[in-house]
Amino acid sequence: MRKAFTFSLLLVVIFGALVVVLLAANVYTYHRLTAEALIAELRFDAIGDRQYLAHLRTGDRCEERVLPVFGDQWRVDAEFLKWKYWATLLGLDSQYRLDRLEGRYRSVTEQNSQPKVSHDLGGGTAVDVVEVAGALGSWNFLLDATYGSSTYEDIDVANVYRVYRTTTGIITRSEPRPLQPERGAALEIDIDNACGGEPSAWRSFAAWTNDHAVAALEIFER
Repeated sequence: MRKAFTFSLLLVVIFGALVVVLLAANVYTYHRLTAEALIAELRFDAIGDRQYLAHLRTGDRCEERVLPVFGDQWRVDAEFLKWKYWATLLGLDSQYRLDRLEGRYRSVTEQNSQPKVSHDLGGGTAVDVVEVAGALGSWNFLLDATYGSSTYEDIDVANVYRVYRTTTGIITRSEPRPLQPERGAALEIDIDNACGGEPSAWRSFAAWTNDHAVAALEIFER
């Protein structure tokens, strides 16, 4: 009996630890929200009538992604997390995560009838902290509120658009696009994390656990 109890208790502890790690992995897909900072840069090349290739760089990814966009405008969405007061006392700052990039038409009629495509910028996680908080209902002791913030601008291939996060949402500033660098020269932008910087051991472990959990779920759903 004692061995059975000990084994059951061990399973509960292991399961609880796994849930904590998976929740932490989801939280780590967000970024701490403090002062205003650059989080993304976009520039566009026209490939057809209101068809563009968006060149996107973000503050936590050093590589450039090239994504098709349709319409007159572009839009970036972000998701924000606000923790309950007592959680902030433990050092949990409000967080944000880039969520989506898509094209936008000025006309609602065209928005509903013309080609469009959306791109996921957030990435998948095995456990969604927002869904967990919603399922807990009144038992939710961490998450105070979640909300979305969007910014959009007309597409002008002559401009570079920089997206900044503030303490309340995201905003855009634009400036003339610099001359194309010489062949073989790298495009230089300011980002809020150094390229090649090593993540913390906990962040790396949480990300590793989440990746393997997502892969296991995909196999299970087949």
